[in-house]
Amino acid sequence: MSRVTEVEDPESLSEEPVRRADGGEGGGPPRIGKPSLFGRIGDFYQAVKIEMRKVTWPTRAEVWSTTVVVLIAIVFFGFYLWGVDLLVTLGFEGLEKTIR
Repeated sequence: MSRVTEVEDPESLSEEPVRRADGGEGGGPPRIGKPSLFGRIGDFYQAVKIEMRKVTWPTRAEVWSTTVVVLIAIVFFGFYLWGVDLLVTLGFEGLEKTIR
């Protein structure tokens, strides 16, 4: 029941260019200093806000219909497992009687 939403601006999803600490364009790997704890928390919070804007919440009718399906499945499998347990118990009791 998930819905795919289109992104309004695909350019906003592109990664930010990586900058070297020394400002050079050398052939080695880029060097970026580790952000502070508060900087990482702020980045995480911003990413959560962006992702929450993309969330599509189910309607009340969808929630009710899936709840009913789950409850019916629980009742069905409850009776099914009860029946299987009853048959296995009767089978073992019959086996025990024949052995004695």
